[in-house]
Amino acid sequence: MEWAARAIGVFYVLGGLMLMYQAWLNWRLQRALSGLISVPTNDQVADGVIALGGVLVLASGAALAALSAWAVVAFLAGWGIQAAYLLWANRSDLNDPAAAGRRRSVHAFLGYTAVTGLVLWLPVAGVLG
Repeated sequence: MEWAARAIGVFYVLGGLMLMYQAWLNWRLQRALSGLISVPTNDQVADGVIALGGVLVLASGAALAALSAWAVVAFLAGWGIQAAYLLWANRSDLNDPAAAGRRRSVHAFLGYTAVTGLVLWLPVAGVLG
């Protein structure tokens, strides 16, 4: 069970890095286009939340890969920020081109929820110390 937990942790480390990279690309693009168009505040907030989510996913994956008890706290924090973001983002138009991306985000969130449940069980199983 330890190796499975470590492998899942490495997966989420890579996922967190990808989220942080995406936020960085968005910020660079917004900065380059700022002279031509104005960037809506909602987009700026969304990019900040994506970056924060990336940091939390990275931290939760690293804690799980190290089999640290902090994985429980990190996964719950990551779950909370993702849930809050998806609830906030869900209020916008469903015909918006970004709606397809949100649907993929919901699917990823469901997987993260399942892994968070597993992480909550790992201390009981004696895997996290």
